[in-house]
Amino acid sequence: MGDVLTQFLGLNVVGPLIMALTLMALGVLTYKLFSKFLKLWSLIPAVLIVVVETGRQCGLTYPLSSTLQWVGIVGTLLIVLGLNKSPRAKAATRRVASFTAGLLILAAGIWLFGWGDWEKRAVMWPEMNVERMLAIDNDWYHGRLDHMQHQLDKQAKHPSRFNSYYQNLLLTTQYRMGDELMHYYQPFQLGLFLPVSGSTSYPLIYMSGEMWFQLGDLTNAEHSVLLGMLFSPNSVGSRPLKRLAEISLIRGDEAAAMKYLRILDKTLFYHRWARIHMPAERPKGLTRWMDMKSSLNVTTDTVRSPMDIETSFRHLLDSNPDNVFARDYLLSYDLLDKDVDTFVQDYDLYLRGQAVTQRTWAEAMLIWLAAHGRSEEEVMARGIPPAVIEEFMEYNDIYQKAVSGSPTTFPTRQYQRLQERFGKTYWFFYHFAQINSN
Repeated sequence: MGDVLTQFLGLNVVGPLIMALTLMALGVLTYKLFSKFLKLWSLIPAVLIVVVETGRQCGLTYPLSSTLQWVGIVGTLLIVLGLNKSPRAKAATRRVASFTAGLLILAAGIWLFGWGDWEKRAVMWPEMNVERMLAIDNDWYHGRLDHMQHQLDKQAKHPSRFNSYYQNLLLTTQYRMGDELMHYYQPFQLGLFLPVSGSTSYPLIYMSGEMWFQLGDLTNAEHSVLLGMLFSPNSVGSRPLKRLAEISLIRGDEAAAMKYLRILDKTLFYHRWARIHMPAERPKGLTRWMDMKSSLNVTTDTVRSPMDIETSFRHLLDSNPDNVFARDYLLSYDLLDKDVDTFVQDYDLYLRGQAVTQRTWAEAMLIWLAAHGRSEEEVMARGIPPAVIEEFMEYNDIYQKAVSGSPTTFPTRQYQRLQERFGKTYWFFYHFAQINSN
């Protein structure tokens, strides 16, 4: 019953209603049970058990079935005590039943309703940081990108690696990374991916695969899905099955895809999704999406660690140099490591001959050109917008004067001036990110 009802918890009205009715049933039954002995004071245990179970339900993995088990046990105890107080029952029988009922009813209830996750400590209030992370991931998963950006903007005052991860995913999806990479908090290269280790929670493992799926690395995406299934409660969930089906379809493995689609086809909420992904009912728009994703996939084998991020980016680009998502991530990976030499090499390799018009790439290119003493003709040949060149000259003038005037420490006043004027440029990140990083 708990598993069946859990399916509905994601619905806007039905989910809260199920939780409210379940907790109310537990509270009412507990009140009726103790009212036989404590009268009005029975409100105290009734409220206490509802508060405790509400706290437990705020946990990430506490099942609804555990609360339902309490409802069943308390309800069974009420029925037994009601039978014991029947006027037809003899006094001796009532005394014996009353004595033994307290000893046996818990065991009987567990036998009837199963053993819940009652050993877990109660979370007495929602873990709001986890709630925010799940909300952002949910927006991304369902394609609500405008609402996702709104959520990320609301949390801008409390930056985190997780927020940077999804912000960068959003930037590359909307082809804005080359212009706006520095507009948001970037914890160096750590904002580009989520780590996967033995201590990583299963939701983060699922989330780590979103970047790989977006870039077209289906091997790493599948790795994250399978690990997430392995460490999730009871290894169940529609999300991994849907992603495994998509990966198989993109690879052209219809037999493997049908294995997952047939499972989803037997469910209440994902029947229609499974049907439109089957060959007989597949719409043309879905076919075009599969072809696009297939073009991003690698065509050669390689041996690498799942966390060998740079090698994975280059492997994708060697198979398809036009993979704009992998290209954006590789160039960002170079810049967030402050390796402008490698950035220029990669830019010339994968964007050979193209003008450097995107803002962040142009700012980094100017650093390299200035550091290598390139001529004005070569600067102009790069196609960098004149406005960016003028701002670079202004920035460089303030920076050089401050450095020459105080070679050991950068003056606070000039630092604040640069931060106000150029705080969202790669130049400022290149010179000062190590000061502000934690």
